[in-house]
Parts: sequence; C-alpha cells; structure tokens
Amino acid sequence: MVGRSVATIAEVCFAIQWALVLRQLARFTNSDTALNISRMVVPLIVIAECCSWYAVLTTSYLGNTVENSIWAVTFLLIAVALLRLLIEFRGIVQLAMGATLVGIGCYLAFLVTVDVPMYFARWQADLAGGKELLSIASGLYDVSTRWAVTHDIAQWRDEIPWMSLYFSAAVWSSLSLCGFVLMKHHWHRYHVNWAASGARVPVRVRSDSRF
Repeated sequence: MVGRSVATIAEVCFAIQWALVLRQLARFTNSDTALNISRMVVPLIVIAECCSWYAVLTTSYLGNTVENSIWAVTFLLIAVALLRLLIEFRGIVQLAMGATLVGIGCYLAFLVTVDVPMYFARWQADLAGGKELLSIASGLYDVSTRWAVTHDIAQWRDEIPWMSLYFSAAVWSSLSLCGFVLMKHHWHRYHVNWAASGARVPVRVRSDSRF
C-alpha cells in the first residue's frame, strides 16, 4: 500500500513535469501540436495509475498490461511534440532534445519488446490456469496486511530490468527536466529565429563609484 501510493504520487508528478516543459516550449515557439500534447500527458498517466491500482488490488496482470501500454502511447506523443519543437532550436537545446528523443526511443522499444509482453504473457497464463482474482475490497485488505520479505532472486529476476531503469534513468530524467526549465531564460539564444536575426543579449556593465 505504501509503495504503490508513493509510486503513484511520483509518477503523476513526473507526468506533470513533462506537461509543464512541453507547455512552456509550446508557448515559446507558438506550437499548437506541442501545446495540445502537453494537455494530454497528465490525464493519460492518471488513467495509467488507475490501471496500476486495479492490477495491484485484484492481482490481474491485465491492469499492468494496459498501464504500460498507456505509458508507451504517452511517450510516443511526447516524442511527436519534441520532433515538432526540434526544428525550432539549434545548438545545445537541439542536442538536448535529440538526446531525449533517443532515450524515449529506447524506452519505447523496452516497453514494446519486454515490459508489455511480459505482463500480457502473465495475464494469459493466469487465464489459462483459472486464477481467481481478488475483489477491490479484498485487494485493499491484502496489500495493507501482507508483509512478505524475500531475498530469493528468482522472485525478482523478471522485475530487475524495469526496476533498474525506474530507479536510475527515470530519476535522472526528472532531475534533467528540472534543470531544463531552470534554464528557460536562455532558450531564446538557441531559437532559430533569434539566431537568424543576429540579435545579441545586452551586456550589463557594473558601475564603479570611484570613477
């Protein structure tokens, strides 16, 4: 219960980060495509979190399958937005967006080839085995009272790939989004229209009372 609650808050906040970054970039570049996508990110992830809770409470892997499929769709949309914004910038901002697109591509490949198929296969196996699912009420009681600790690697082997990425790449991505927004007052320097105009940032000269 505690773990899933904390993860829900963290993942929704991560989605809000992406929505804010895309919205600010969209307004900066007057991109309707990026702006519309920024409005879709948080609602999609909220739906994904509901599916995750359904999976945790009922023990149905169908919820995990749908949840991770929604994450894939969401980041595919984010990639579309970034591709639209990529042509608006040059230099380090364009490089940052390009690197982000590569990372999103790897993440989508992982979801499509590893994560979603894993949960789908588990769901199919449970169906074939006639597994009885928990009700929502029973699931709430179960996740609130079950405290089983195991050091058996066999119990974690299939979870290691996504957990390793979750607690490394996802965290670094969140921190990078914070840094990117903090540098927004420098975005204009790397905007193609600003570069084409030959504009220069005014230099402030400190006055000295001795002269």
